[in-house]
Amino acid sequence: MAINYLNSIDLNQNELIHGAIENQASDALAGTPVEGQLYFNTTAKVLKVGREILPATTPKTYEWVEVGGGVESLTTTQSGNSTGNSITLLTAATGAVTVNAFAYAGTSNVGYVPSGGLGTTFLRGDGTWVVPTNDLYTLGKAANSNNLILKNDGVDQDTIVFNGTAKEIKLDVATADSYTFSLADGAFAEWGAAGSPTNLQLPEHAVAKTPASGDSSTRIATTAFVQEKLTGLLEFKGGFNANTGDLDSPLTTDLYTDTIINIGDYYVVTTAGDFFGNAATPLTPGDSVIAQNAVPDPSTTPATEADFIVVQSDTDLATATTVGLGNVVPGASATVTAPYVAGTATIDVVDSTASQKGAVIVAGGTGISVAYASGTATVTASSNGARQDLLSSDANVTRTESGGLTTFALDVGAILGSTSALNVKAEIISAAGQTVYADITRSGTTLNVIFTGSVADSAYQALLIDIA
Repeated sequence: MAINYLNSIDLNQNELIHGAIENQASDALAGTPVEGQLYFNTTAKVLKVGREILPATTPKTYEWVEVGGGVESLTTTQSGNSTGNSITLLTAATGAVTVNAFAYAGTSNVGYVPSGGLGTTFLRGDGTWVVPTNDLYTLGKAANSNNLILKNDGVDQDTIVFNGTAKEIKLDVATADSYTFSLADGAFAEWGAAGSPTNLQLPEHAVAKTPASGDSSTRIATTAFVQEKLTGLLEFKGGFNANTGDLDSPLTTDLYTDTIINIGDYYVVTTAGDFFGNAATPLTPGDSVIAQNAVPDPSTTPATEADFIVVQSDTDLATATTVGLGNVVPGASATVTAPYVAGTATIDVVDSTASQKGAVIVAGGTGISVAYASGTATVTASSNGARQDLLSSDANVTRTESGGLTTFALDVGAILGSTSALNVKAEIISAAGQTVYADITRSGTTLNVIFTGSVADSAYQALLIDIA
């Protein structure tokens, strides 16, 4: 039975002495290859290698091909026109190939080097060589008029007409409507096609149309539009006594009886009390109220609690049922401390001593392992060895796949109570008990078992021994 190596072997540039690769009488006996696999065909007496079959398929397929061989012959095919060969292949005695390209001299062939030189002309589909243009646009005076005309590579395009009527400049576009720009008072501008004017400068005292409410376009905002948007914004008015309703100086009215109120008026409590005498709405300093209804004539219709929205500041002292200000004070027992640093309290349980109750941690030792789950420590006495299943659902094993490798990370601190994975010897076996070979690395209390390819859970086990 062959020894199974489940990861790549690195000989570090050392020689493989007296080694022989697999011998088989046929491809079928050699099995399905992977890229780069070798075997010696004892029937044809040739070395064969595995490679991907092209064109590629999904999933990929592979075949055996003979290793070695070379170019035994070179056949050249030459194209020509009325003046002779355009491309020739010359093979020298040394095996070198020279490609000679002749100047183009025909009228129907496509793809040869032009006689004008590389980069100066190109061959069009009709067989003619042309010089590319740059679509140069120029603006000049039109013939027999004072108008301007737009030219593209010297060809007339559109005309700009100065007709001298109503202070207008008119642009006649060949393929669209006419556009008229009027410089008369009022800065009127008109487009023949859909769109809006940009960079428009209005004269002094110009009048603009007020846009609809909610319009988020780039229209000009009028005074009416801005005033509408400002209605209902918050405006701080001052402090007040929540018990009596009196406004703080310099204000002199009573918020509850004789103050004219607009939507958005904002008041802050400076003296605690029940809002509008309602014991169910106690206010303390720092709380605030915001008007949601206007009270234009308090002498006729005074304000009510429903005209306001109450905003709590949450600066009251906390209780067992109320969120508020509070601090952390250690109890009478010296086992708990709560030191403050920059306003933050850190609660700490002191270590247990012979005379004082405190925090206790159960640590494993030689031959004893401790596992914690949901705050409970389980102490297990064992030998200095274990057989660990390579299973990702095990709390002491982590399985990952990356870069074509499968890695099982074993926590030998939890499994054996080891303080260092460097002291742990590992042997990998299959489910049938056969010893196999994988790459093993160690760091801290973690022992990594690394396989090439994808390896499923429970396919292998690790025999672990702590030699410390």
